Amino acid sequence: MSVLRRVRVRVPASTSNLGPGFDCLGMALGLYNDLVVEMHSEDGPSVVAVRGEGAGSLPSDEKNLMVQAAARAIAGRFKNRLVFKAVNRIPLARGLGSSAAAIVAGLAAGSRLVRRGPLDREQIFARAAELEGHPDNAAPAVFGGVSVCVKDGASMSRFALRPHRDLVAVLCIPNFELATAKARAALPRTVPRATAVANISRALLLASAIERGRWDDLACAMEDSLHQPYRAPLIPGFSEVLAAARAAGACGAALSGSGSAMLALCRRGPRAAAIGAAMRRAFAARRVASRAVVLPIARQGVSVQE
Repeated sequence: MSVLRRVRVRVPASTSNLGPGFDCLGMALGLYNDLVVEMHSEDGPSVVAVRGEGAGSLPSDEKNLMVQAAARAIAGRFKNRLVFKAVNRIPLARGLGSSAAAIVAGLAAGSRLVRRGPLDREQIFARAAELEGHPDNAAPAVFGGVSVCVKDGASMSRFALRPHRDLVAVLCIPNFELATAKARAALPRTVPRATAVANISRALLLASAIERGRWDDLACAMEDSLHQPYRAPLIPGFSEVLAAARAAGACGAALSGSGSAMLALCRRGPRAAAIGAAMRRAFAARRVASRAVVLPIARQGVSVQE
């Protein structure tokens, strides 16, 4: 047995929605999963070894999302055994894009292993969005930065925003998971027209505030009526954590994706750590353990090396 090829992939975490941008707005974060994929000389099924987040709970065989995504990129062009060695830093089921990161990593690795006709970034994004079912985490995982995603029939497209250089994200990550399926099941099938209009106006304001550093507008811009009110009961201390973030100096705060993590946006500086500490205290008051991290916006998405 010998290793014929080896590919290294790094993918950033992501947060989506940012309040009103439900299923269409995503931001890449400076927290990364690393993956090494080895192509072995013998044939056989893929195997997965995971260190860090998800170790011992994620599938170690072809049921793993990374393996399934890689298979889509390889499309049966070879049958060599693939060995996936992952170091995961993105927490699972917290609204930080762990599944999108796994899918993008698998697609990027599988594509690079195919010497003829590897996928470009747009193709990786399209396939990742299809596999995950929504594009808002896939886009920042692939391209980095902040993306607005548009679905037109069966096709997906994305448009880059240019986040202000001083913008940073504060994440407060509780010690419990919240499955995306459960969070989606809490949403109503329809919403009043006034609710939809309110969210559209805030999302437009949010895009401008993120790019231009309109810090005073972020609090209003990150308010949401489409999904957060229905998901709040799933997260003990939801309202208290958001209020604590704002009181500590956050420009705006919202649920990270479908949760359970909570997101605050602020200007770069010492205030960011204090915001995280205030969010932790609010969770602790509801007997929920958590940790807080201050993360830059990841300007680059998935990277691949051989």
